[in-house]
Amino acid sequence: MKLICDLESIEVRDVFYVEQLYSQKHAHMLHKHTGILELLYIASGEGRYSVGNRAYAVRAGDLVVCNAEVIHGEAPFQDHTIQTYCCALAGVQIEGLPGSTLLHTSHCPVIPLHGSAAEIGRIMPILYALHSAAPDENRTVCQRLGTSVLLLTIHAIEEQDSSSKSGLEQKKEDLVRQITAYLDHHYTETVSLEEISESLHISPSHLSHLFKRETGVAPMQYIIQRRIGEAQSLLMETKLPIHTIEEILGFGSSCHFTAMFKKYVGIAPREYRKHFHSGSPEL
Repeated sequence: MKLICDLESIEVRDVFYVEQLYSQKHAHMLHKHTGILELLYIASGEGRYSVGNRAYAVRAGDLVVCNAEVIHGEAPFQDHTIQTYCCALAGVQIEGLPGSTLLHTSHCPVIPLHGSAAEIGRIMPILYALHSAAPDENRTVCQRLGTSVLLLTIHAIEEQDSSSKSGLEQKKEDLVRQITAYLDHHYTETVSLEEISESLHISPSHLSHLFKRETGVAPMQYIIQRRIGEAQSLLMETKLPIHTIEEILGFGSSCHFTAMFKKYVGIAPREYRKHFHSGSPEL
């Protein structure tokens, strides 16, 4: 694995901290980012985290690599006790891979850090504190800390062997990837299972059974979780009015959006935004 970009060109776009109780109550559901690589460090606890079309068990000392354009997030209504720090980076370029991509799809995205865990575990809280307090004033030191996390992660990846897949496993994964790609392209629209199956030339029953078995959620439930997950990202990362977010994501009304958001996340959209814009990890 060869980093071919200048370290000085790597930018820390954002840093998030989610403490255990908040994570337990308000999972950040399926979402993705364009041009952004996220490194999610599990500081304590254990739970399950989805990347691509798989859910993985994660525990303290693990780091989850979320490549740009790859769906990731926590599943709602599942018990987990994780406390996390997330560093979002732009400008990362690995030889032979698309921009803001750290892993081939054949690699497991959950990296047990072992010896690197202690170093990353010390860096992440400092990076979060500096970035939250004064991102512009601390830009240089945050950039250096962010690249340190990246380099430690690359070192850990190089020590980890990628898992091999059988032909049958690869075929199933390719099909699930096709289904997921379709859902990701149309999740803001009103679509039916029959429309999806007709487009992909798969029977509705086979499509539904395969997708749920491989991802843990039904296709229509996946669409709702994608909408809510993207709403969470927009509330956290932008200042877009809430009514604009509703329109972008295809919710029919403010009442429907608020009701679904509270069902899956546990609080109203306005409260969720307030928590992440407060600059404090406390509830």
